[in-house]
Amino acid sequence: MRTLIRDAAIVTVDAADTVLPRGDLVIENGRLAYVGPPDDARRRERYDAVFDGARHVAMPGLVNAHTHTYATLFKGSFERLPLDLWLVYMRSPTGRLSDEQLYLGSLVSAVEMLRTGTTTCLDHFFGNTSLAYGGMPQELAAMDAAGMRAAVAYVLADLKWEDTLPLDPRFVQASGGAAAQVTGRETAQGLEAAAEFFAAYQGRYPRISLLVGPSAAHRLSDAMLAGCRALADRFGIGLHLHVGEAKSHAVQAREAFHTTLVGRLDALGVLGPDVSMAHCVWLDDDEFALAASRGATIIHNPASNLKLGSGVARVRRMRELGVNVAVATDGPCSSDNFNMFEALRLTALLHTSNQVDYRQWPAARDLLRMATINGARACGLQDEIGSLEVGKRADVVLLRRDSYALAADNDLPVQLVYCENGAAVDTVFVDGEIVVREGRCTRVDEQAVYRQVSATRAALQPGFAADLAAAAALEPAVHEMWQRLAGWPLPSMAPGAWFA
Repeated sequence: MRTLIRDAAIVTVDAADTVLPRGDLVIENGRLAYVGPPDDARRRERYDAVFDGARHVAMPGLVNAHTHTYATLFKGSFERLPLDLWLVYMRSPTGRLSDEQLYLGSLVSAVEMLRTGTTTCLDHFFGNTSLAYGGMPQELAAMDAAGMRAAVAYVLADLKWEDTLPLDPRFVQASGGAAAQVTGRETAQGLEAAAEFFAAYQGRYPRISLLVGPSAAHRLSDAMLAGCRALADRFGIGLHLHVGEAKSHAVQAREAFHTTLVGRLDALGVLGPDVSMAHCVWLDDDEFALAASRGATIIHNPASNLKLGSGVARVRRMRELGVNVAVATDGPCSSDNFNMFEALRLTALLHTSNQVDYRQWPAARDLLRMATINGARACGLQDEIGSLEVGKRADVVLLRRDSYALAADNDLPVQLVYCENGAAVDTVFVDGEIVVREGRCTRVDEQAVYRQVSATRAALQPGFAADLAAAAALEPAVHEMWQRLAGWPLPSMAPGAWFA
């Protein structure tokens, strides 16, 4: 199959950040065979399809480098909850989700991502831990059905919930058996099951790769973290985990492990270029430098960090110290959408400040790299996707110039970061296959999916309400911790360092 896209404005995100005001792309057997200025001789060759891109912008498919599609049926359900309490509430009803419901949640997530220009996601998939492999087979099947590319991480944890946070034991005891229920749900999947899953599913779907997904650096014992590293090495895959998302996590590391979160990971031999760490809001400079020296990636999730009161990650400082930084939406109940254009704009706006030289503010071209090639590295796919270059997989997004964001011919990277919201996405290729045409998914009956989501969510409501009521027993313990930690300074953190 050969396809020619001619006369498009092309944002390549190559090493030189080349932008072609007018250029051609040739797709052959799922890969890019040509990216460059119009070539008359090449245009005279035979093609199976020719696209007139004169009123389009071509860019690499966006890479959403950290999300959780299992929770999509509950998006728009939560507000005014800090991370550690939100997590208890949000996870409570997932124990009721069936295989079919998990499949549906991942499918509608893929629809939203594809329609807004995301062709690859890194899905940290918790699912329902009472099901075989936590329901991950359904997530893989849904992504495959939609035609999306995904790197899917198998989540593991083994510490008791009350041992993962600096809680007052008296408040935990007063909650009855609520803490034990959380522990049982979060630690039900083990290394042996994960190994079985990788052996059974690695390579089953051509567009899906697998990762080991430790839940978070403070939720696993030393033995399980080491086991995760061994599992990744055994199967030749990477690791993806939460690190330092909330202040409580950084405090707990110092209290329980007498070290920093990243320092602990490194001491256990976990860190490496195949490791990606989500959030990293509450890390110090030494941790950033250590992550950079090991080649690890940090994924910034601006919307969820803001909504859950976690803080603002020090992205400028990460980049100054040489960290590969990607950007992501996080899950549908913490950012409440999968729109990477919104994540890009939030990242751009958050990291300007009148406390630093405006010359240090992030540039649109840098931000686009965070949403494409840097995210590809988090997935272990930087040699395959993330830029429009010859030899790479043909994951291409065409946006309409006949739109309110892109009609004017100005600075394209700036327009994509600050003006676009995904509404101009017209055609999306994954592996050279058109999976979105004229703004609609080609593999999925979207209307049928939306109606099924509506009916399924309504049927879940009685159990959902009961689960939230049971989770409320832990609110006093988390509230007390939240209030107490507000006045705790962290060692090696200068006042105001979070926005340095």
